[in-house]
Amino acid sequence: MKIPTHCRLCDGACGLIAETNGDEIVSLSGNPDDPVSAGFICSTATQSIGAIRSPMRITQPMKRVAGELVPSTWDEAYKSIGESLNSIRNSSGPKGISMVLGDEIRGSAFGYVRSLAFGLGMGTPNIFTSQCQNIETRLRIAEMMLGQATPLLTDITRAHYVVVLGGDQREVGWGPGHAGMSLEEGLEHSRKTKGTRVVVMGPRKTAIAEGAEQYLCIRPGTEWAALLGMLSAVVKGGWVDRQYIDDYTANSDKLAQVLEEWPLDRCAELCGLPPAELSGVALKFSRAAMSVVHPGYSTFSGPNASIGAWAWLTLHTLTANTLRPGGLYDHIAMFDLHGLTLGLASAQAPETRVGKHKLVMMQAPGSAFAEEVLTPGDGQVRACISVAGNPARDFPASHKVREALKDLELLVCLSRQEDETTAFADWVLPITHPWEREDLQLGTNNLLPVDAVAWTPALVSPAGESQPEHEILKELFTRVRPGIRGSSWGIHVSLLGQFLSRANLDTWQRRMIEWILTTEEVETLNTPPHQVLRGDSNRATWRVNRPDNRIDCLPAPVAKVLAGLRCPTEPADLPLRLLTSERMGTAPDDLHRGDAVDGIWVHPDTGFKNGERVKVATAVGELETVVHHDETVQAQTVRFPIGWNPDALTLIDSANADPISNCIPQDGIPCSVVAIKKRRKK
Repeated sequence: MKIPTHCRLCDGACGLIAETNGDEIVSLSGNPDDPVSAGFICSTATQSIGAIRSPMRITQPMKRVAGELVPSTWDEAYKSIGESLNSIRNSSGPKGISMVLGDEIRGSAFGYVRSLAFGLGMGTPNIFTSQCQNIETRLRIAEMMLGQATPLLTDITRAHYVVVLGGDQREVGWGPGHAGMSLEEGLEHSRKTKGTRVVVMGPRKTAIAEGAEQYLCIRPGTEWAALLGMLSAVVKGGWVDRQYIDDYTANSDKLAQVLEEWPLDRCAELCGLPPAELSGVALKFSRAAMSVVHPGYSTFSGPNASIGAWAWLTLHTLTANTLRPGGLYDHIAMFDLHGLTLGLASAQAPETRVGKHKLVMMQAPGSAFAEEVLTPGDGQVRACISVAGNPARDFPASHKVREALKDLELLVCLSRQEDETTAFADWVLPITHPWEREDLQLGTNNLLPVDAVAWTPALVSPAGESQPEHEILKELFTRVRPGIRGSSWGIHVSLLGQFLSRANLDTWQRRMIEWILTTEEVETLNTPPHQVLRGDSNRATWRVNRPDNRIDCLPAPVAKVLAGLRCPTEPADLPLRLLTSERMGTAPDDLHRGDAVDGIWVHPDTGFKNGERVKVATAVGELETVVHHDETVQAQTVRFPIGWNPDALTLIDSANADPISNCIPQDGIPCSVVAIKKRRKK
C-alpha cells in the first residue's frame, strides 16, 4: 500500500510516498507533486527504513544500576523520576530542573508544544536547545530591528540577484526556516527565464558554487566581515533606496559614522578577498530590482555573528529588500505565530542564572548548559530532561558538557538509542520514531513558502514499549504536580504551561483544525495526501512592531558592540582556521547517519599527506586525527565537521560568547596542524 506523507526528520518537511505492507515500511520515495520538495528525497529519509527497526534501538525503559543500563518498567520509571524531580525542585527551586530539546523535536507539533509547556509548567528558564546556534542570532537582531523575533525567509525564486552563503544547501538543506528542497529548482528556473545571477560565498567551492555565475572564496568564519564590508560599501557609495529609507527606517543617518572604521577594503582583507570583488557584489546587489542574501546553516557560526546578522538585515533594508517580494519576507501562514512572538519578547523573558542569557522563543542557547550545571549557588541546575537531543555531541565545548552531565543528580534521556549523552543517563525512556506516530504540522507550516497544513498518519506501529515524547512528558508532569511558587515565568504563562502539560492535545488539535480550516478543507485534510494547500504565501506583509512603525537600522546594543569591535589578531603559531559547524547531512542521530568518516579535510597545498596522522590544536585543546585531501576548500581552512566527530567541539572556547546572541563561535578559530611522527622500532 502506498501512503503519501511528510518527512519529520529535519527542517525540510519533504513530501514522500511510503510503501508499507502493514507491518513495516518497504520503501520511501520523493513525492513529485509536493509543492515544497518537488520529489526530492535525501539519504536520511532512505536510511530511516533501517533505523526504525534497528537492533540498536532502545525499546523499553532502561535504568542505570551499578554503572550499567538495565531494563525496567514504565511504572517504576515514572515513580522514581517523579520522586527525584519533586525532591530536586523542593530543594533547589524551579531553576534546579532543566530541559534539553533536540532539533528533531521541532518536527513534532505535539512533542514541541509539550516540551515547552513542561519547562514553563515547572517554572524553569533552563530550556536549552542546539537550534539557537543556527538561528538565535538572526532572531535577536530581527527583534531589535523589527520589534519581533521572526525568522525572516529569503525569497530566492523571485529575486534577480542572489548571494548564497555557504553553498552546501544541496547537501544539508536550505537552512533553518527554509523547508523543502525545491528552492534550487526554482532558482534554476529563475536563472533561465529572467537571467537571475547567483553568487556563492564561502570557504569551500561546493557543487552549487561550481554552477554559479561567481564564486567568492572566503576564510571560514568571516561571513560577518563580508556582509559588513558590503554594507559599508552601500552606505559610502550611496547605493541605497532613499525613498524606502525615508518612509520606513529609523537611525539610518547614523550608519556612515559607525561604519567609518570598517571600510570595504578592511573587511575584504579579513575575508581574504580582493576588494574589487566584494565591491562588485555589493554594487550589483544594490542595483538589482530585487536582491537577497541567503544565509546557510553555518553563516552565523563564526565570531561577531550578531554584527554579521545585523549587517545582513540592514543591507537588505537600505536597498529596499526587507519585507518585500524578492528579498526578505515574513510569512504569516495558515496558523500564525506572530501574536505569540510578540508576547515572548526577550526584553521581558526570564534569563539563565549564570550567563544572564535572555531567552528567545522560551529557549536558551545550548552553550549555556554546562555553566548552569557546574557553577554552584542558588538555583544551580541539578536535573535534566533531554528530549530527542544529544547535548554531549551537539553542544559547543562538549568536554565541559560531558562533565556537567556527569555532575547531575538526575539525567533522564528520551531517546531511541544509546549515544554520547545516554552514557551518563540515570534513565533512558524509549520514544517513538516519527514514522510510528501521527502528527499535525502546525509549527512547520510557519516556515514553508506556501500556506499549507499537513496531517501525517502513523505508518507502522511503535517498536516495543516506545511512546511519543508528549505522552511521556505528560505522565512525568502529573507525577510532579509543581505549583507556581518560585516560577521564573509570569503567572499567566506558568498556568498555561501547567495546563498544556496535562491537557489532551488531541482535543486541542481538533479545535485548532476547526479554527484554521473550513469544513471543505477539513475533509481535504482527512483524505490522502492529507494536505491543505492555499497557494503561495504573501511576500509583501509589513509587520514592524516598534513604536514608530519603522525598521531600526542601528539598535543601541549593536551600536555598543560596534564601538568596541576590534580587528581580530592573527597568532603566528596558529596559522589555520577551523570550520567545525558544517552539517554532514540532515540526520538527527547515528541510526540515520550511516557510515561516518572521521578526520579533517584540508587543501593538498597545506603539505600534509592524505591519510597522515596529525594533531589539531587551538588555544584551548588538541586532538589527534587523520588528514583527507579536499581541493574544494580554501587554503587556510581545516574542515573538522562535528557531524562526524563531536570531539571537534572540545577545540572550541566556550568562554568566547557573542555579546548579543551568547552563541559560541565554531568557525574561524585559529588552529595549527602538526604531523605526528612515527616512533622508530628499536
